Amino acid sequence: MATVSEALSIALDHHIAGRVAEAETLYGRILEAVPGHPDASHLMGLLLAQTGRVAAALPHLDAAVAGDPASPTYHLNRGKVQDALGQTAAAAASWLATLRLQSDHGEAAERLAPALRALAETAFDSGALAAAAALYERVLALDPQNLSAAFDAAMAAKGLGRLQGAARLAGLAARLDPALLRAHMAEAEACQALGQTERAIAALRPALALDPAQGGCWASLCLLRNELGRRGAAVTAGRRAALAAPADTGLLVRLAAAQQIAEKPRAAVAAARRGLSLDPASPELHLALGAALDAVHALEAAGRALDRAGRLCPGDAAVLAEHGRLCERAGLAERAAALLQRALAARPDDGDSWVALGRAVLRRGDAAWAGRCARRALWLAPGLPPGLLLAGAVREAQGADGEALALYDRAIVAAPGLGTGFSRRAMLLLRRAVGEGPPPRQPSGKRRLSVSTLGHAGRFGNQLLQYGCLRVCAERNGMELETPEWIGRSLYGLDDPLPGPPLPSLHEEDCGVPALLDGRALAGPDGHDVVGYFCGDTAPLAPHRARFRALFTPVGAVAERAAAALDGVRVRGRTLVAIHLRRGDFGLNDRFWIAPEAWYLDWLAGVWPSLDRPVLYLATDAPELAERFARYRPVLAGDLGAPLPGAEFFTDHWILSRADVVAVSNSSFSVTAAMLNPALRASLRPDRERARLVPFDPWSAPVLLP
Repeated sequence: MATVSEALSIALDHHIAGRVAEAETLYGRILEAVPGHPDASHLMGLLLAQTGRVAAALPHLDAAVAGDPASPTYHLNRGKVQDALGQTAAAAASWLATLRLQSDHGEAAERLAPALRALAETAFDSGALAAAAALYERVLALDPQNLSAAFDAAMAAKGLGRLQGAARLAGLAARLDPALLRAHMAEAEACQALGQTERAIAALRPALALDPAQGGCWASLCLLRNELGRRGAAVTAGRRAALAAPADTGLLVRLAAAQQIAEKPRAAVAAARRGLSLDPASPELHLALGAALDAVHALEAAGRALDRAGRLCPGDAAVLAEHGRLCERAGLAERAAALLQRALAARPDDGDSWVALGRAVLRRGDAAWAGRCARRALWLAPGLPPGLLLAGAVREAQGADGEALALYDRAIVAAPGLGTGFSRRAMLLLRRAVGEGPPPRQPSGKRRLSVSTLGHAGRFGNQLLQYGCLRVCAERNGMELETPEWIGRSLYGLDDPLPGPPLPSLHEEDCGVPALLDGRALAGPDGHDVVGYFCGDTAPLAPHRARFRALFTPVGAVAERAAAALDGVRVRGRTLVAIHLRRGDFGLNDRFWIAPEAWYLDWLAGVWPSLDRPVLYLATDAPELAERFARYRPVLAGDLGAPLPGAEFFTDHWILSRADVVAVSNSSFSVTAAMLNPALRASLRPDRERARLVPFDPWSAPVLLP
C-alpha cells in the first residue's frame, strides 16, 4: 500500500498532466486519511480554484495555512483565492504574511500594492481618512513610484489636517508626474497653510506654466506675494487672476485686497466695483469696497458700502470690525465703540480692532479702559505699532510722560515711517524744552477746512506741505483751517483752532491742488476735512511762496537756537553748501530710494573750486557718512550745539533752508527746506536715470521722484 507521500506524488503528476479528475480523487482520499494535510489541502485548493470552484477552494487553502503557517506559498495562494472572491482585506493580509515570511517575495509585493490601494480608496470614500492614509503609506512603502497612491495620500493627509504630510506627498506626486497640475496646486496649498511662503510660490510656478489660465493659482500667488511684501508682483498676480476668470467675483475680492495692501486703494475700489457689477449682493465685495474707500478717505461712501455689507451678512465680525474702525477714524467714538465691541465678541483675536476700540474710548476720556485694550492688543501681537502708540497715548493721558516716551520710541523703531509716534514724541519733548505753544484760537465762525490727519500721515517735511498748502487754501477761500495738536505749534507759534465736529472728507487726489487753491473743490456748505500728502508738483503753490515761507518762521527759544546754529556755520566760510543724505527709514521700498554718496561727491568735486570760501554742512541722520566727505571738512548738527529735544532734526532743516547752495535727497524733508529758502542760489537733486545730481526748481517740480 502506497504511503501518503507516494500518493501525493502520484496525484500531483495527474494534476500537472491535466488529469484533473484523477488528481482530485487522490487528493480527496489523502485528506480522508489525513484530514488537514497541508500539502494535500494546498494542492486540492489550487485544483478547485483552477477548475472554477473558487469558493470551495478557500477552506482547503485555509487548512493548508493552518497546518503549515510558515509556508509563504500557502499564504500567497490563499490570498489569490480570497482576492478572486472579492475578499480584498483578507487577501492583503495573506500577502502581508507572505512578505513577513519572505521579504523579497516579488509576486506577493506586486499583488499587495493594488489590494492596499483598493482598500485605501474604500476607506477614503467612506470618510475613514486615518485608515486610508495609513494604507496609502503602506502602498508607497511597497511601490514608491505609485503616482496615484502619492496623490491620494496627500489628499487624505490634507483632510486630516496633517499639512506637513500633505505637502510632502503632493510634492512627491508632482515629482513623479511634473505635468500633474493638481499635485502642484495641492503642494502649494499645503505649504501656504504651513506658512512656507517661498515653497508655496515655488510649487505654483510649474502649475501656472502648465495652465496660465488657472485663476485660482494666480489668486494664491497674489496672496503669497503680499505676505512677502512684494506688493507690485502681488497686484500683477491678482490682475492675472481676474483676467483668467473675469466673472469670478472671489478672485476680484482677492485682487482688491492685494491692491489695498500694495497701497493702491483706487485700483482696489475699481476691482470691488467691477465685482459688484457681477454680483451686487456679495457682502465680501461690499466689504472690500468699504475698506478701499476708507483708504482714500471717502468715509461717507465707505460707510454706505459697509452698511450694505452688514445688512447682507448681519453679525459678520469682519464687517463689524471694518465699520467700527472706520467710525473711529471719522471721530464717531460712540458708534465705533458699539460696533467694535460686537466684532470683538465674535473675534477676540483681532488686535487692530482692540486698538481702534481703545482709541475710541480714550477719546471719550476713559484711559483705564483704553489701557486694557492696548494691553490686549499687545498680548495678541507684541510690538504691534498701533498698539504701542495707543499704550503711549494712554500713559500720556495719565501723566506718565516717561513711560509714554518709551512706548513712542518703540513704535518709531517698529514702524519708522509712521507719523504718529514721531509727532507724539516730538510734542512731549518740545513742551519740556521750549514750553507750551500758543493755545488754539477759538473758532471764528467761518467755513471750516480741517486737516485731521496732520501729525499722523507723514513726518516733518510732509507735515509742512500739508499744513502750508491747506493754510494758504483756507485763507484764499475765506475759510478757517483747523488742525490737531502738531509739532508746528511749538516750532512756529501756530495757533489754529482744534478740529470741530467731523466734516465730509475730501482726498487731495480726487481734486488736486489747483482746485483746492481756487475753491472749486470746496463747494460744500459746511467745509471739508482734506486728506493728502501734497507731494506732487509744487508749481500751483509757487505764486503763494511768500505766504508759505512766512508760516514757518521759528519763534521764541526755537528762533534763538536757529539763529545761533546759523551763525555757528556761517562764521566758517562765505558760501554755505548744504547736502541732505537721508538714511534711517529710507530705502525700505522703491518709492523712497537712496541716492549714493558718490553722486554728491562727484558734484562737489566739480563745483567746489568755483565757490568763494565754501563751507559744507552735512544734514543727515547717519553722521558716520561724514567720513566720505572728510576732504571738505563737513559741519554736522552736533558741531553747532545740543540738539533740540523732540526736534533733533530741526537744525538740519533750518540750515538747509538758509544755505546758499543745496543738494537735496529724494525726501520731502530737504525739498521743503529748499522751498523755504529765500536766498537760494542753486538747488540740485538726484536723478536715477542719469545717475547724478541735476539742477531743479523746488517751486516747479514734484516733491518726490519716481
